[in-house]
This record gives sequence, structure tokens and C-alpha cells, in this order.
Amino acid sequence: MKNKTTTASPKAPVLKIIIRHSLLCIAFMALYTRASAQQKYVIEGKINGLDKDMKVMLNYFPSKGIIVRDSAIVKNGAFHMQGTIARPYKVNLYLRSFTPPPPQKFVIGQVVPSQDGQSFYLTAGTTTITGNSLASAVVSNPVQAEYIELQNSLLPVQKASGPNNLALFYAKNADSIALFKQRRAAFEKQYSQVNFNFVKKHPNSYVAFDLVQNYAIVIEDPESFEPMFNALSPQFKNSPEGKTIAHNLLMVKKFAIGQPIMEFTQNDVNGKPVSLSSLKGKYVLVDFWASWCGPCRMEYPFIHKAYDEFKNKNFEVIGVSLDDKKNLWVNAIKDNHFDWVEVCDLKGRQNEVAVAYGISAIPQSLLVDPNGIIIAKNLRGDDLIEKLKEVIKTDKL
Repeated sequence: MKNKTTTASPKAPVLKIIIRHSLLCIAFMALYTRASAQQKYVIEGKINGLDKDMKVMLNYFPSKGIIVRDSAIVKNGAFHMQGTIARPYKVNLYLRSFTPPPPQKFVIGQVVPSQDGQSFYLTAGTTTITGNSLASAVVSNPVQAEYIELQNSLLPVQKASGPNNLALFYAKNADSIALFKQRRAAFEKQYSQVNFNFVKKHPNSYVAFDLVQNYAIVIEDPESFEPMFNALSPQFKNSPEGKTIAHNLLMVKKFAIGQPIMEFTQNDVNGKPVSLSSLKGKYVLVDFWASWCGPCRMEYPFIHKAYDEFKNKNFEVIGVSLDDKKNLWVNAIKDNHFDWVEVCDLKGRQNEVAVAYGISAIPQSLLVDPNGIIIAKNLRGDDLIEKLKEVIKTDKL
């Protein structure tokens, strides 16, 4: 399949849009372009002291599975780019040499040189970029100014939380770990408050909308998220993305801590139906995962650790896989030594249980008590073990 390209005016560099997916993605992009009002953008860049010709590369992701790429020549440190954009997007811009550097071998502990570039908001109109490097350059346009305002507002919390997070990473003592986690939770609330204040101040900003969408990937705390979402302008809340967020929020509230878990039945690897209610009377971790999910693998050791410690203490795990190929699902179970209950309907991301539970990203999990009430969600690392120690100890008192 040939790459889809568009050519700018004769005086401008050639701008290339490369979509490395199926014809379906290309058709989607065409529909997306027609449905959205495309506006012209211009980038005028100047990198001081750059004494050799280079290429400047730009890319961004207007929709899942679609990437837009532009490029231009940098001569005497100056470059010009232009094209069309449907709305402000956060883009990546970086320099690349015409002659690739020779391959280097790096050893563990060696600092890998970073690429000269930065991310910023591109919008319609003219954006100027000036500095001694792309990484340190000042990017000027109205939407970028909003983004910089947000970053500056977050900076005090970032500086304050950094030492605590580093201390937590190296902490070994249980009391110290608990203290640092408590402080981390407090910093996370500060982050949320700063972000909420920004959304309230800029309800019509695409920076605010993107911020809310990031929180909506996995809505951890619906009580704090809902006011942030409601602070957006009707323009965003009534958009297709906004309506999806509203739906996901309703689902999260339906499965909030303190709510009863919803019954489900799916087949195990042998084709035998297994119901969640068959495990009633136990503490149950309902774990949503897939063989192709990288972040899920990071949680496997902690689920193993919890299962090994509590499997004989009224605790069970039921994994719900979002796989669509049985061999990949079964091999993942064997390779990772999952000794607990595993079910799947082989419908991939449209797994009926996942859809019914409003699961839009994985890994996600729910911890249910013996009465079928949700008592915790998305416990990461050793937090699962700590929660089980807390509730099982409480039951014995």
C-alpha cells in the first residue's frame, strides 16, 4: 500500500502524512478530515548556532491507530512548516541528521544521549519556535501558552513530590513505606486540585479537554473526576469523546467501592462455564488482563505473591482475559503459571464482561468481599497484599 501524501505550496517543504495501518484506517482518516473543519497552521522555527543542514520531524496522533507525520529541511538553523489541522493537538518535534550516526552499543548504567526535540501544542495560525536547541526552544502560540500555564502551576507540586517518590522507591521498612505512600496520596490530591482549577479557568481549552481525557482513561476516583468533567464547556461534553467519558463515568459509579459486584459467567480454558457467584463467600480479585498487555505483566508477580500467601485463607482470583485467540490466551496462562480461575469469551477488547463492567483499559481489577461487595479497585504492586492483610485480619477479630 502506498503512503498517502499531500503537497504544500511550491515555496513550502513537502509535508508527508503517513498512515501505517489498513485501508480501513485510511477511510476513517478521510471521514475524520471531512467531518472536522481543517485550518491552516504555520511553524516558523529558528535554532541559533545550528551550522549544518538537518531535517525537522513532526508527528502527532489525531485518533487511536492514526499517526500524522510532517517534515521540513533546516537550513542555517531556520525551518518553515505548514499544513492543516482539525483542532489543537499535542505534537512531537525533533531534529534528525541527514546521515544517520553509526550504531552504538550501550551498557547498563550508561546515559543514552537524548534526541533534540520537545512536545508542544500545535494549533491553527502561526507558531514560532526559537532557541539554542529544540529541547530548550520557546514555543509561542495561544494554546501553547495555556499548556505552559498548566505546567507552571504543577511545577511546585512536582518539586515537592519528587523526593518523596524517590524515598518510596528505595524504602525497605514497612512503616516508612506506609508513610511515603500516605504522602504520595496527598501529593496526588494536590495534582488533581491544580488540574481541576485549570479546567475551571479554561473550560473551552483543548488543553483542559485533553487533560480530562487523560484522567478518563481509567477513572480511579469518580467523586473527584465528575466535577472536573462537568467544568468543561458543553462543546466538549457533547462531543463524541465527551459522551463516551460520560458513559464511562456512569459505569465507574456503578462499580464504585461499596457497590455490589455484578454477576457474570464465562468459559474457562476447557470450555466449562464459570460464574462469579460460584466464588461467593470468599475474597475475590476480578482481574482484567490480556496476553498482549505489557503493563499487565508488571502486575503478575504481585498477584502470584498475593495468591500464594492467601489462597488457603479464603481468597481466590478470577482472571478475565481480553484475548481473541485461544492459543495466545492458553499459552500465557501456562507460561506465567496462573494457578487461579481464568475465563474468556475470545472477543478481544469486546469481551462481554469487560464491556458490561465498563473496562476501557487494562490492567484493571476489583477486590470483592465474601458478601459480593467491592472493597477496593486497581490495587497495584504490594497494595493488594496489604489490603488482604487488613481485611482478613479484621475478619478474625
